Amino acid sequence: MKKILVLLFSILILAGQSLFAQSKLDSNNTKKEKKPIYFESGINASLPVHIEMYRTHRLAIGLNGRVGKIISRKLELGIRFDYDYRFIRKNTRILTPESTMQERASHNNFSLFSLRPNIQFNMNSHWFWGAETGVGYVLSDEDSKIGMGFVSEYASDQQFGVCSGLYVGRYFNISPNKNKLGVSMNLTQFLALGHAENSLGFRVNYRFKN
Repeated sequence: MKKILVLLFSILILAGQSLFAQSKLDSNNTKKEKKPIYFESGINASLPVHIEMYRTHRLAIGLNGRVGKIISRKLELGIRFDYDYRFIRKNTRILTPESTMQERASHNNFSLFSLRPNIQFNMNSHWFWGAETGVGYVLSDEDSKIGMGFVSEYASDQQFGVCSGLYVGRYFNISPNKNKLGVSMNLTQFLALGHAENSLGFRVNYRFKN
């Protein structure tokens, strides 16, 4: 009987140690599987691809920042702030004292600010693509109240619109700490009153360690 009790006691001790070790391992795995939040920022540049905008404006340069949340290896959710400053086409500023506000604004630089929630899909550890949509706000250097109103399809004071975009790109590891450089091509649009002004460009972003 004593031998049986000793054997049972030994089995209970071994089982307890095994359960404790398994619990500790599960706890460590849970910590490793935490879905981190990260930040990336960088520069962007684009050209208009709609014929009306292309007649008067050319290059836009700007900055962007994105906060992302890793949901899984393949899926991320985030929100991006984007700023673009678009320049007029050279030698097109031909105005007269009789020129309207819209005509003067169409031959002036303007700024576009946007805030866009997005979803990003990671095809593998390097390649990714995503979609985003949100709100955009336009400020013309000619008059802050006109916005994108110099485009004939828009209202004369079209400051707000829907900003959307599609992008595809690649990450490059630039340090052993998992910091990454992301390069992407982007198709974006400003939509209001059923009319969209599109642009095609690229971003170069630095993704901080997560």
